[in-house]
Amino acid sequence: MTKRKSSAKKPAAESATALRDALPFFKKGRGKVATSWWHVTPSGNYAADLETGMAYAKAFLPMLAFNAGASNLGAIVSDMAKAGRDPVKTFKDWRSIDSIALGFMMGIGGSLQSAIACIGLAAVAIEKPEGDLGPKFVKLVESGNALDPMRRSTLFHDPNANIFERQAGASR
Repeated sequence: MTKRKSSAKKPAAESATALRDALPFFKKGRGKVATSWWHVTPSGNYAADLETGMAYAKAFLPMLAFNAGASNLGAIVSDMAKAGRDPVKTFKDWRSIDSIALGFMMGIGGSLQSAIACIGLAAVAIEKPEGDLGPKFVKLVESGNALDPMRRSTLFHDPNANIFERQAGASR
C-alpha cells in the first residue's frame, strides 16, 4: 500500500505559516523562549501606536482565510493581556493592553463592522439589480478595500448610531 500525498493541503498550510511568520508582531519561539503572538514595543506616542495597531490588524486579516485564523486571533488577544508584564515582579490585580493592541482591536472591530455593512450592501444590490450599487460594490471588493475599517469612533460620534443609517450631510 502506497501513501498518497495530499498536494492540495500542503500549499495552504505553507501559506498560512508564511503569513503568520511575516506578521510584524509575531515572534516564533526557539528552545526555551516561548512563541509570542504579541511581540511589540509601543513608541509612547498614543496616536502613532493606534495607527501601528490598525496596520497590524490589516496585516492579520488574510490569516482569517485559513482554518487557524480564528484561533490565532484568540492567541493574539491572550498574548496582548500578558505582553510586557512579569506577574512575579510587577503584580497587578488588573489587566490592560497597550495602545498598539488597542489599535489592533479597533482595526479588527472596524473590519468586522465593514463586513457587516458589505453584506447589507450586497443584499441590496441583489434585491435591486437595476441600480448602480452592484457594480460599485464589485469595484470596492476588487480594490481590496471592502474590509477597511469604517473609522468611526464611538468616543467622538453617537455610540447609538446604526451603521446603516444615512449620516447627515452624506452624499447619495
